[in-house]
Amino acid sequence: MVSQVFFFFLIFVCCYSPIHNPSFSTSMAKRGMEKRVKTTWKMVEEDRISELPDALILHIMSFLPTVDVVRTCLISKRWKLMWYSVPNLSFSDYTCLSSQALRKFYNYVDNFLEHRKRGMHFIPDSVISSLKFEMDYYRRSKVRRLDKWLAFAVENKVKKISLCLWEDYDDHDNELGFYCLPKTVVNARYLTTLELTRVELGSRYSFSFPSLKLLLLTFVQLEDFDVVDKLLLGSPSLEKFGLIFCNLLTDHQIQIHSSSLKFLNINHIGVVVERIEAINLESLELYSVSFDRINLSKCKAIRNLLLACDWETEESSSLEHLISNLPLLEDLTLSNEYGMSLKRVKISSQHLKRFYLFNYYDDCEMAVIIDSTPKLESFCYKGNFKFRISMVESSNLLNGTFIILKRQVNYDANWFINVMNFLLNLNCSWNTVSIHVGSVEALILPESLKRVCRSPLVDWKHFKVFTESKPKRESELKDTLRWISPSLKTLSIGKGATIENFSTYYSKW
Repeated sequence: MVSQVFFFFLIFVCCYSPIHNPSFSTSMAKRGMEKRVKTTWKMVEEDRISELPDALILHIMSFLPTVDVVRTCLISKRWKLMWYSVPNLSFSDYTCLSSQALRKFYNYVDNFLEHRKRGMHFIPDSVISSLKFEMDYYRRSKVRRLDKWLAFAVENKVKKISLCLWEDYDDHDNELGFYCLPKTVVNARYLTTLELTRVELGSRYSFSFPSLKLLLLTFVQLEDFDVVDKLLLGSPSLEKFGLIFCNLLTDHQIQIHSSSLKFLNINHIGVVVERIEAINLESLELYSVSFDRINLSKCKAIRNLLLACDWETEESSSLEHLISNLPLLEDLTLSNEYGMSLKRVKISSQHLKRFYLFNYYDDCEMAVIIDSTPKLESFCYKGNFKFRISMVESSNLLNGTFIILKRQVNYDANWFINVMNFLLNLNCSWNTVSIHVGSVEALILPESLKRVCRSPLVDWKHFKVFTESKPKRESELKDTLRWISPSLKTLSIGKGATIENFSTYYSKW
């Protein structure tokens, strides 16, 4: 819907000169900028969109659903056949709420693909590069239809296929099932991107994707443990691989072997990953995976590492050993959102530049020691007050960002004591410190507490405070912050992003 509105807004703007828009003229007159011009009573419309080159129009149309692309043939004679040349096709049945509407949808896709096939004989640039099917109401009785559509994509050398099936029911017993890819798709020579959601992959096929660069499997059911092996073996050019909420029907462990893989994302899979051997792997992201069972000894090229794992231990030695043995590591993210039980971790890395730590549980204490990280530039912590950080070798170039998740309606003495202890535990020489809280009141210490506590609490030079709403009591907050650190040189207070928006700090995909 957004793309559709944007497109027709663009047509409106391009087709009508603003000088003929009454509201525009009125606004200009109020500003004293409108020039006096003599015009006839006949309104002259300027067709600006016709001046755009075909390549630009086709690029804009490639972001629209295909059903809207076809409708543009009614705009003018020039547009009558333009939809034959749009490279990206996208079909969705999300508005088909009845059986009759679904039948019309399937017939529409059949007719469209048939017309595009015919158009390739008389329109030279009628090339399809991307084909997307998003089906919320797929039924297994339509499997032949879907097989035929995917075969069309492979026959016409489509480079990107995206297949998303959210519901797959049998029309007779209403049981949930999975769509099985046909043989035509598993041997697509020209395919560079394949995204599959809620399908089933079996080891009975020998996969052949010589040009595939990106493979994303979401809610995919794996029939056997060697499916992943065969997929990677048949994809010698694969660079990005994602296993998201996938499930293995057997009890075996899987291993990942690839010499071409650069980006790997494993998230909430119902299998045990035993070993990852990817000598050229640059980015590894593991969510809800048992950390202690994964062997990463062959992955020495990793630059970005994200671990949101089931740690299963309070010992951090294996984690510390892993980090120190990644000689090229630059970005490190650790998260306890799936029940991390680590109490203390020591980070040592010669090339580490950015370190992110997320501690979501109120009762989980966390202590971090940063040692031998000469290139570390920024540190970001998101979590509760029970956190402590110290550096063996301090650096004045380090910028710290601290996002406090806890919220209260009324801020009492216990809250402010926690705030003061939290600040005292940030035992590093910072260049700039940024703190994100819900409101200004969360940091304004009461005068009674200041009288019984020592000052300064910290020795910071540059301090930034961000709140979710527009700050109101700025002068009081400034007084508190200067009491906390009298040596401040710069101080800024403003409205920042909401706390929830910081959940996307990571993921290089």
